[in-house]
Amino acid sequence: MKLERLALIAEIVGAFAVVISLIYVGAGIRQNTDAIMSANHQNLLAMDIDKNSWFRDPDFAELYELALADIDSLSASQRRQFSTYVSDQINIWENIYIAHEKGLVDERVWEGSNEFYSSQLRVPSYRLIWAKTKDGWTGEFAQHAESVLSDAANQ
Repeated sequence: MKLERLALIAEIVGAFAVVISLIYVGAGIRQNTDAIMSANHQNLLAMDIDKNSWFRDPDFAELYELALADIDSLSASQRRQFSTYVSDQINIWENIYIAHEKGLVDERVWEGSNEFYSSQLRVPSYRLIWAKTKDGWTGEFAQHAESVLSDAANQ
């Protein structure tokens, strides 16, 4: 009888140890997820700073304003430069989209970024570049961007 009682106590202690271990593992996973989300946010900030660096060039800033007003007035090289800039911005948006879908971007960061890039896509010159490049993006992201355009058309 004493041996059975010791076995029962050992089983209870073992079950308790498993629960404590699972709590510890869960806390470690949460800390790791927080660290990944923080690193992703830092990467997004770096991409945003890079985006803004384009506008430190007065010639590009002028080209950008001209492209927004009348993209058809751009020379071939200016159009290539503007197209590259817009594609870079779509690439950042896609990166944020994929990270968000994997749960690696804070919801607030996603909402702000998505609203910003959605508003950019609604600009006619951006839509023109999107129409020419949309097959080059991941299917899920392309569907998301198309839904943004569809929603804008229905408003």
